Amino acid sequence: MSSNLKKILLQLSNSSHADRKSIFSLNGYQLEVLTKLLKDKDLNAKELLNSSLRLSKAQKYRHIHNLISKKLIIKTYNCYNLK
Repeated sequence: MSSNLKKILLQLSNSSHADRKSIFSLNGYQLEVLTKLLKDKDLNAKELLNSSLRLSKAQKYRHIHNLISKKLIIKTYNCYNLK
């Protein structure tokens, strides 16, 4: 295993059950959105929808809305950022 993967697995094993459950419930696009927001603090919808994954815009908006409902990200007008 690579050292980065080992670090991630150690962090997961040390986290609470609720945190692990919320992380494992995320899909690939939601993880991509969270990593984009970690790199760039504020992104608009156009930048978040630009993805290599083959999902429709409606599916992407549903996944983004799911992140908002889980209170992982917040939306102000057309700007998304991490909470």
